Formats: sequence, C-alpha cells, structure tokens
Amino acid sequence: MGANTMLPSPKIVAVAGASDLEGGNYYGARVLANLVEGGARAAIYPVNPRLAGTTLLGLPVYGSLSDLPSTPDMVFVVTPIKFVIPTLEEAAKLGVNSCVVVTAESGDENERLMFRARISQLAKVSRMRIIGPNSMGIMNGNLSLNGSFASGTPGGRVPPGGIACLSQSGATISAMLQWFGQTPVGFSWLVSTGDESATGIEELMQAMVDDPSVDSIMLFLEGIGDGAAFRRAALSARLAGKPVTMLQVGRSIKGREAVQSHTGRVAGTREVFAAIAQETGIIETDSFVEFFSVGRTMAQRARRRDHLPRRRRAAVVTVSGGAASLSADHIEAIGWDLAQFSPAMVAAIAESTGQGGIRNPADIGGVWRNPEKVRRAINTIAQDASIDTIFLSLGAGGTFAEAVARAVVAAVEDLAQDVFVAWVGLSAEVQAIFDEAGIPAFGDFPLAARAAEACAKFSESQADKDGAVELMSLLDGAQIYVSAVPADGAQSIWTVTETLENLRRAGLPCAAFDIVPALDTAEIGARAEQIGFPVALKLSSPDMNHKSDDGGVAIRLGDRAAVEVAAEMFKGIAARKKLAATSVLVQKMSQGVEILVGIKRDPSFGLVLVVGLGGTLAELHAEVAAVVLPTTPPMLRRLLSRNARLNMLLEGYRGQPAADRDALVAFLADFGDWALGQREALAEVDLNPVMVSGGVVSIVDGRAVWN
Repeated sequence: MGANTMLPSPKIVAVAGASDLEGGNYYGARVLANLVEGGARAAIYPVNPRLAGTTLLGLPVYGSLSDLPSTPDMVFVVTPIKFVIPTLEEAAKLGVNSCVVVTAESGDENERLMFRARISQLAKVSRMRIIGPNSMGIMNGNLSLNGSFASGTPGGRVPPGGIACLSQSGATISAMLQWFGQTPVGFSWLVSTGDESATGIEELMQAMVDDPSVDSIMLFLEGIGDGAAFRRAALSARLAGKPVTMLQVGRSIKGREAVQSHTGRVAGTREVFAAIAQETGIIETDSFVEFFSVGRTMAQRARRRDHLPRRRRAAVVTVSGGAASLSADHIEAIGWDLAQFSPAMVAAIAESTGQGGIRNPADIGGVWRNPEKVRRAINTIAQDASIDTIFLSLGAGGTFAEAVARAVVAAVEDLAQDVFVAWVGLSAEVQAIFDEAGIPAFGDFPLAARAAEACAKFSESQADKDGAVELMSLLDGAQIYVSAVPADGAQSIWTVTETLENLRRAGLPCAAFDIVPALDTAEIGARAEQIGFPVALKLSSPDMNHKSDDGGVAIRLGDRAAVEVAAEMFKGIAARKKLAATSVLVQKMSQGVEILVGIKRDPSFGLVLVVGLGGTLAELHAEVAAVVLPTTPPMLRRLLSRNARLNMLLEGYRGQPAADRDALVAFLADFGDWALGQREALAEVDLNPVMVSGGVVSIVDGRAVWN
C-alpha cells in the first residue's frame, strides 16, 4: 500500500452534531470542546441545524456541511442516529476525505446490521474513509488534534510523540492518556476503531505503518475481521522497523468455537495470535499495566544504542539481598543469563565503591545513600562489553531519591548497554527524571524484565527481515479462505480409513495399511499376514469419535490368532453400539515419537497448522504451537522449537534417536500444501499420532471434518 493509505492531517474540521453541554448532546459538546481546548491547528466548524446562526465556544454554527465556507478534510459525526447516513452522504457528495462516526448504533439486530451495511457500501462507492460508528474519536498529539469525547486529557491536550495507538475499546484510550499523562512520551495517532463497519483495524494499522510520523504502534484487540490483511500490515511494520505492542483479549477457552477434533480443542484464539506474533515480531502483553509499560518502553528504547545486538545477558545493581534474589528469579524466568563477574570486575567494584566481594546481582546497599558511588558502580559494571543490559532494582529512597536518580542518569548517559530501572515506591518526581532522560523506569521488577524481553524480541525480529520478505511474498500470491462452516451449517466427518486413504493418494507418508470394508474375521486375519506382524487394528465408523475410548483399537498384535480375537471383539462393539458403515484398518505398527499434527480453520486467519504431543494424551498435554498458513520452512522449523516438551522429545529423550528436523519440516510443508489445496472445503483435520523416528515420518491415525 502506498502513502494514500495514511490518515490526513486535517486543515478544516467539522463537527456534525456539535452542541452545548447545557440541554444539548453531551458527546457533540465534548468533541467540539476537546477540539477547541486542545488547540487543534485547523479551522473548526460546528454544524447543527437546530443551532444554526448562533455560536458555540465562540465559533459560528452552520446548518449543514454544504453551508460551510470550505469543504472539510475531516468530519466528526455526532448526530442522532437518524441523521448519520444523510450526513455521511452529504460529506461524500462534497468530497470529504474522512469521517469519524461517534454516534452509536441502536435498534434491533437487523436494524444494526442494515445500518453497518449502508455505511460500508457508502464508503466503498465514495472511497471516503469512514471510522466507526460507535467510535470514541481520533486524536493526534503532533497536530494538537483531540477529536474525541475523552475527559482524561488536561485542557483537552494530547501529548505529542511517535506512538500510534489503535484500540477496539474507547475506554482503553482514555486510560492510556491518563497513564502517559504529560510525559515526554506521546502520540502521533490514537484511534478508537468503533464497530468498524467500513474501516477495519487492519487498514488503519497499514496507515500507521505508512505514516512517517509514527515510530511505534500499540494495538488493543478484541478481534480481527481480515486476518490476511492483518498479517500483511504486521509484516509491513516489521519491515519498516516499527515495533508493535499488542494486548489481545477474549483468548480464554470459553471463547473458543465448538470443535470436532483434538486440534480444535487444544488450539484456540490464544495460540493463533501467538503464531501471528511469532511471524511478525508483534510483542504480546497480558495486562493493561504491561501493555502501557511495554508500549512506552518501545517508544523510548526500541533499539539498543548504535543498534548493537541484544543477547539477553544481564547484570543487576540493587540495594538489598531480598531484591537481589527476586531480580535473579525474574531474570531466569524470562530465560536470560546473569553474567558472572570476573575477579578483575569484583576488584574494580570494590575500588569504586569501597565494597568488596560484590557478585551479580550486585547488592550495593552499603553505598545507596551515596549517589556518586552508585554512579561509579554502574559505570564499572558497564566496562564488561559482554553484558548488554543493566537492571537497577532500587527503592523509595526518601529525601535522597532524586539525587540517586540523577546519578543514574549521569551514569547511563554514555553507556552502550540498555538500562532498565525498577524502583519500588516510584514517585512522580523520580519518574519524571527518568522520563526526561529516556530511561525506562517501572514500579516493579517483573515489569522491567518483561519490557527488556520485549526490546530483545524486537531486535531479533529486526535482525532477520529476510523471513518477513519471503512470507510477505507468499501472502501476496495466496488465496486465503476463512469461512468456518457452510451456510447451511452442514459438515461431514471422515473416519480414519477415509482420511488415510486420501492422504496416501496425495503422496503423504502413511504407515503401511489395508482396509477391510466389513467385519470379516478371516479376511482381516489374511490382510494382517500380508502386511506383516506386528499390526494394529482400528475399528472405523462415522459413529465413533474416539476409537480408543470405545475399545476400537488393538495394537502390537503379533500373529493371526491375536488379530482374529481382536476382530471378534470389534464385532461385539459394533453390535452393542449399533455402529453404521463399519470397516477395519489393518496397519503395520510404527515406532517413534508420537506427535499431534492438525489443521483448524480460524474464522479470521484461515487455516492454522498445529503441532503438539500426540497419542491418547494429546488433550491432557495440551501444550501446542501453531502457525498460520501459508508459511515458510523457517517458520515451520521455529514452530517445532516453540513447544518445549515436544522439542525435548525430538532432541532424543532418554536415549531415543533424535528426529531429523529437515524431514519433519518437509512433511509439515507438504501437509500444509495439501490442506491449502482443499480450499474452503476443509474445516479441521487431526493426524494423531504421527510417528517420527529419525528421518522416517509416518501418519498412523487421522480424522477430518469437511464443510
């Protein structure tokens, strides 16, 4: 996308539905007041036919958009709902660039759907960007533009800066404005996306990537409508070097759709968004405090000085033994290393501070009240170039807190290392000292650790942009099908026999098998002899969801007699459960690591490939990793490494042969291509287990759900 995707810098702004707080429309009054009090560098035209000819906040009120002396670049629509569509139509006729619909929908579900559809159609025909409805508004600190009804901004002013925040929650923007306050860290754009009838958060994200005034992006997500567009925008941000911090809600298991497979049950929204974050470099957060803290850090210190690498090797300077232990715990929890101080370093710290025997974490409580010695301790530790990050774990400090903070600023001024401050009892005065110096400071050590890890992840994503280029090219040539179920809701389920037969015909590696289409004991025994013992038997019927739970699986059968005994048992099960269309899969036994490989169709992103531990305990050990299709071999290799237990098994657990990862990646790529080739027909598929032994990969069992 080109520069035309950007939001305009409006020179003329109109507020349709502008009002006075006394006896008028609260939202229309608030939007107008924020624009005026915020000092918007634009001509502001209040529009309200009921008040035409009067003034609001010293500005003349016009009866319609057509009455304005100049065509506005941007119109805020805060009218009663019955006037929204006519106002948008008038704006489109005049050639307005963008409209922000603050007015919320009303009426029954059908009326709301029709309202959204009309806005969408109008935007398409006119090519006018329409944000909302039900938007809190949009703001831009660099333009002094506060086109919102937010009440948390002092004097209506928005702090200027390089952060662009896109939020599907207006309240989140209000909270963010209060959290950031009047700090040196501020905003280029804040956009409340509302109900996204015409303009989705994906399109707005691309606009933020294309806008040179935007240095970093923050996303508060409740859902994604166009997964392919979101992936492209996120990859564009990575290629543009703009960090993206995300808080995504609605990830719990209760929010998952009804599913028919292991894959669907163990891989939900959380796993899908984790997959997107992996490929695009998005930084995920888990709470508002973490979201705001990491977002601010990415605006302050996304890159290490001189673009030096971050290798997750840290030192901690603290003032108590308890804080030292706590910091060590959190450093380990994020997978970082605490550097071991050399004897020369220990001696240098003793010389600069008067304290001997200092190790890492460095407890310098004895000189805490001496700012100069604090500065020396930091500068001495920084002489070790192998340390890329220094954490300062400090405390309230009372009357000498500000002097210590200034000493820290003086120490950090010329350091090559990243420095993160965790200051329990952080006062506004101390925070301001660190903010002015661009040093990330937090009220608790875990936040500092997570912010440092976010910076490290961003540096990693920037160091390997070739993968993003390859994936972007792949997406540009792909057709993504996202429909989860057919219009009539009908789905069909393939049994193990149907699934494996299809996969074998497609050239995917299946353990040797034969299918006996009836419960003929003698025929089953004969087929087993032909395949070669030991074998497994599997009773197949559309009426059986879990064969092993129902006694429909018999394994390690070493001769024909054992096979025929199992076949007779299957007859009893089929009769007792009144199973229809029964058949028996006779299969050569395979050895190796059991893994689950599955596909689910996400309603936003399309097909998602999932891997995890396989066998009968797939749901009990529900740790899985996922990747959205289409994808690249490097992403598939990374997929295998992201699942800790599976990765341990593939490495060769307790003397077992290590898996040939190239062979497994090739198999996953072929399976992904097969799934994409089914287009919209495929809903879900489980391959459980897939046996992996060295370089041999064999599909042992499978089940598919089709639209």
